[in-house]
Amino acid sequence: MVVSKRVQALLEGGIKLLALDFDLTICSAHTHGRYLGSPEDLHMLLYPEMIALIEGASREINVAVTTFSPQTQLISSTMKIISPEKDILVRGNFKCETVEDILNEGKQTHIHSVLDELSKKNGHRLKLNQVILIDDQFDNVRAAVANGSYGLFFQGPSCLSALDKPLPSKNSLLLCKCHPGISMKY
Repeated sequence: MVVSKRVQALLEGGIKLLALDFDLTICSAHTHGRYLGSPEDLHMLLYPEMIALIEGASREINVAVTTFSPQTQLISSTMKIISPEKDILVRGNFKCETVEDILNEGKQTHIHSVLDELSKKNGHRLKLNQVILIDDQFDNVRAAVANGSYGLFFQGPSCLSALDKPLPSKNSLLLCKCHPGISMKY
């Protein structure tokens, strides 16, 4: 019931792409891009709440994984376990040249790559204000919001409670009660 309420809030907010970081967001551990186990083993490390959100959202919304990990094939195979009927796009291993690039761009290259592919498949391009990025790295979320998307700063499954209410009418940084000292306006 909670998942359908969250998916409904995303739909009512105009979200057409749910972009999710992998390490420490979908997955409860950081693989450091060197995970040696199978997709089935990796699946055991995923947050159950994130599995439920992906399963529920992928029926209604495009879902993509945006990661700096080079293990995109492993992540893609793990996503197939969650959603075998839907093609969850995985974008990873984009290199930023400097620390400033990471701070300014975050996962923007990943998101634009997904938007390009969806545009080719569907014949129309989604707008950035139809995207929400959920990521455990604040700078990635900040960059998404600064570029016109919604962002949710993820510090554990309880942060998904920020999706229990309607999205603001303008792209925003969504915070949950575990982030009392952070506030930003865009």
